[in-house]
Amino acid sequence: FIVKYDGHAGIANSAFLARLPSRVAALRGRDAASGLLEQEAFFAAVDFAANTIPLGRTLENMLRAIDGMAGKGIGMVHSVTGVGFPLDLDVTMESVFARGLRNELPYRVFFQTMDVRKALSRKLPRIGGCFATALDGCFGSADAALLQPYTKAGSGRGVLYYDDGRVRAFARDANRAGLQIQMHAIGDAAFGQAVDAIASALDDTPRWDHRHTVIHACLPTERGLDLCARLGIILAVQPAFLQWKLEPLEYLEDLIGERAYALSPLKSMLRRGITLTGGSDAPCTLPDPLAGIAAACDHYVEEESLSFTEALALFTRNAALGSFDEKDRGTLEKGKIADFVLLNADPLALKGKELRTLRAEKLYLSGRPYRAGQGIPELLARAAFAGKKKI
Repeated sequence: FIVKYDGHAGIANSAFLARLPSRVAALRGRDAASGLLEQEAFFAAVDFAANTIPLGRTLENMLRAIDGMAGKGIGMVHSVTGVGFPLDLDVTMESVFARGLRNELPYRVFFQTMDVRKALSRKLPRIGGCFATALDGCFGSADAALLQPYTKAGSGRGVLYYDDGRVRAFARDANRAGLQIQMHAIGDAAFGQAVDAIASALDDTPRWDHRHTVIHACLPTERGLDLCARLGIILAVQPAFLQWKLEPLEYLEDLIGERAYALSPLKSMLRRGITLTGGSDAPCTLPDPLAGIAAACDHYVEEESLSFTEALALFTRNAALGSFDEKDRGTLEKGKIADFVLLNADPLALKGKELRTLRAEKLYLSGRPYRAGQGIPELLARAAFAGKKKI
């Protein structure tokens, strides 16, 4: 089973297809003749494949991934999880993982489910992400939901995974429960659906500091951006997509025409007063904040480029705001935890594409150098004695 670069489709051989649960055959996006799996069939296949990996190997891979991210200067992880393990054991595993990490590395778990009871039963303050809370697909697989058809013949308008009523009911119930909501929306139709659902939820139960978030918001609508600014809806953007070699501008133009030049209008979003948080959507793009910062400063639509300090805020101050961590983290100031990274150069002395040469040299958490190489026994021992710890 090979997953496409965009994480929204895959292709499987006959042996893998034969092992899939019978229910997958009835799902949208399955082509038995070619082995192509898209939409709901793809997500079900990923759920199945993830369940076949031994727990020990998964934990070992996660520990090495944390070390790799620390090497890129990452001092906090926002992890969207929940890919269909029985009894949601993957969410349990990530919660244990978060509690057992050395170095006091903060790790925030976002449960990808529309079942509000599941988040509440685990005492999580937030719900959503991608997968089960993805409202559409992506441009590369031509299933990002658009208001107008794709330019490429035969691609239609993409796919909305849920009707408006289902999304509004989820947002209403989660908001009433006091949870922070996150939903994936790439196309303008999905973006409108997400923002309208959140607006409806806040009209039902007003909350002034909800920090509900739309992930990606690649092709936003003017009306939707106005609502985000007025209601305080956060947009979790991934600037690295602007310089993504797997989806260059020419490719996007072929898919959606002139709308390619309206993608991720970062400067316009900030001018409206919208809070933007910066991420990577890993593993689609590598988890590398410095690469994201460089891309945000070099938008292919020049007037949408950010200054270095604006781009830096996306991955520091605003990222902390995105998980209610701003009292302790996000900026270096008196009274906050001393999480910081040493760089190979002064970024304020670099211009334009020179920012791409920035590298993280050393990460400090709580004022101490990051120590790599944690093993599973230490992880589990720390988790067992961690007590109450924010995740």
